[in-house]
Amino acid sequence: MKTKGRRDVATPTQGDQTDENEKQDEARFRWVLGVPYFVQGTSHLTEVPILYFIKFSLGMGEAGGQLFDSLRNVGWFIKPVWGLISDRVPLFGYRRKSWFVLMAFLAMAFWAVSALLSALGVRTPAIFLVSFNLAFATYAFVDVVCDALMVERGRRSGKVGTFVNFQWGALAVANAGSVMLGSYFQTLIQDGQLQPWVVFAATGVPPLATAYVGLRNIKEDRQQAEAGPPVTHRLANAGHALVGGVARVGRRLPGFVGAFRRFRQQNRLIWYLVLFLFFWKFNPSVGFIERSYLIDERGFSATSFGLVLSLGGLSFLASVLAYAWITRRFPKVRWEHYLYAMVFLGVLSFPLSFFLYLEPGHPWWEAIYFTVPDALNPLPTWNRYEWFRLLVQTLLGFATIPAFLVPLTIAGETVSLTYAGVSYAFLMSLTNVTNMFEGVVGAGLYDLLTRPWMTWLVSGFQHSLFDIAGTGDTRTAILEIFVYISLVFSLLTIPFILLLKRELTRRGIEIHLAGRTEV
Repeated sequence: MKTKGRRDVATPTQGDQTDENEKQDEARFRWVLGVPYFVQGTSHLTEVPILYFIKFSLGMGEAGGQLFDSLRNVGWFIKPVWGLISDRVPLFGYRRKSWFVLMAFLAMAFWAVSALLSALGVRTPAIFLVSFNLAFATYAFVDVVCDALMVERGRRSGKVGTFVNFQWGALAVANAGSVMLGSYFQTLIQDGQLQPWVVFAATGVPPLATAYVGLRNIKEDRQQAEAGPPVTHRLANAGHALVGGVARVGRRLPGFVGAFRRFRQQNRLIWYLVLFLFFWKFNPSVGFIERSYLIDERGFSATSFGLVLSLGGLSFLASVLAYAWITRRFPKVRWEHYLYAMVFLGVLSFPLSFFLYLEPGHPWWEAIYFTVPDALNPLPTWNRYEWFRLLVQTLLGFATIPAFLVPLTIAGETVSLTYAGVSYAFLMSLTNVTNMFEGVVGAGLYDLLTRPWMTWLVSGFQHSLFDIAGTGDTRTAILEIFVYISLVFSLLTIPFILLLKRELTRRGIEIHLAGRTEV
């Protein structure tokens, strides 16, 4: 009986110890998931300074600035190549850990290059386009490895949705703080107290935290047991492995085309997901042109953009937390219900997009405009346009978070575990490509509409009922046209939600937005 009693006591103690070890292991793993996304968010330290850098330091026009602003994120497009390399090309015996750490160090190096170019007075847009994209390409590689680890572990534990929410929560925190600090730096730059190169150099510091976390917390079995060469040779081998991996991808490109054709035929679900993500994200964008317009016509300052974007980041964080609570509290609300609600919200908010282009005396302003005493106004120097942008963007940003997280969860639940890196990277890269493409298309359309031989179209719009602003300003009229284009593309998403839902049902796949309760 004593022996049995000792066994009865020992068994739960061992179980408790196992549970504690698992909790500690997951806590360490969350550092691996959260820190890279947080550091990725700190890259937004440059968001406001780059806007002014493009407009004033590089002296680019409206369409040219829009094109530059869109193309500066091309470095993210290489994510599928990074995913293939991390899946198939070990570095120092590791598929994930070594690449994770190396790319974090390279992020610091490439931001240092951008800082040096700025300090030397270089003002050639193409050179900065290359340096910025080299830096973002390293973030993309770290992101690929991080997402691959998330998919591998999340699918085993049934926590893909939970991990996605956690990653984007970390990103939201960093976004909010970094944008605000960046806008403060831009104010100092405009006052002559700071140079842009300081901002670029400062942006390169946080990736060191990614490298540290990767070295300390990523657990991965070594694939090659041989003794390693000296550190200098290892660094050289890292470069050779990177170049060799890209070269192999290039040599196998014809085979990839055929493989992609077979992939499309055999994996209709992923194909529908690709189409859904593209049409969900795509919308011809004039983001830089609109911000330039707000600077020139509506009195926006660096602080205005900083507060709007920072509060938007905090709203994003709050909405991530609210979304996580809602999905746990109401598990019967399906993913397609959230997306239909997002489309409905986009249509409902359509009229609000015009207010930034309306003159103060416009009748629409009379319906919503009000004033508060200065004693109760935290920003008494702000005009109606700054306040409107702050309130509307914050509220809509809070309400539209499922538009970000639902597609990510679907992707994480459907990609192949064997090629988690390249599969998830391909789907997420599609989002980045779409963001770039919509900016490039927006720049092209804007340039087209400003051509003398297109005057008839813009003039016809200005004399129609669709011209809500009713001004003779060409730039305002063109920006209004883009509001209508945005509405059309929002409605085009609906058929792809239906197709994706039908295919998931046919395959018997259920999407658990809050994670599966059973493991």
